Amino acid sequence: MRGSETGQPVCQPDCWSRVDTGSPYLPGTPDVTVFASGHCWRGVHVDMGNPHAVAFLDDLSLAGPLRVPPQTAPHGAYPEGVTVEFALRVSRRHLSLRIHERGVGETHACGTGACAAVAALRHLDRHTDAATYIVDVPGGRLGVTVHPDGTMTLEGPALIVAQGVIG
Repeated sequence: MRGSETGQPVCQPDCWSRVDTGSPYLPGTPDVTVFASGHCWRGVHVDMGNPHAVAFLDDLSLAGPLRVPPQTAPHGAYPEGVTVEFALRVSRRHLSLRIHERGVGETHACGTGACAAVAALRHLDRHTDAATYIVDVPGGRLGVTVHPDGTMTLEGPALIVAQGVIG
């Protein structure tokens, strides 16, 4: 979006956005296997309204170049495709991610993916307390707050880069 008088973005990069992303859903058997770049990892299936498979790695470079979609098992677990998050635990409440978004490829950020990664971490660690997490993605740093009722709030920098009219 451009300012009509200055031609500059209306929202500068230091704008902050906050959105309620709802509650994550982990199916009865949330375990999946993620395959990429000749490696395989245990993954956690998380549904944030769209399907995610979150795999925790010791080194994010092990995921490889992510030019092709990672594979998952069991076969048919994601009939419409899946967004895969490769997560590195930096500390108890701090993650670093690489994301392969379904239908897109590797992306710089994914809000529901950041929330899914936090949900997977909490599932594996059996955390149920309200808490705020830091999630670093190639596009910047996000915050994910888990509220006492299990809902999540995502926050981070935002910039409107385009505007259009459909009609």
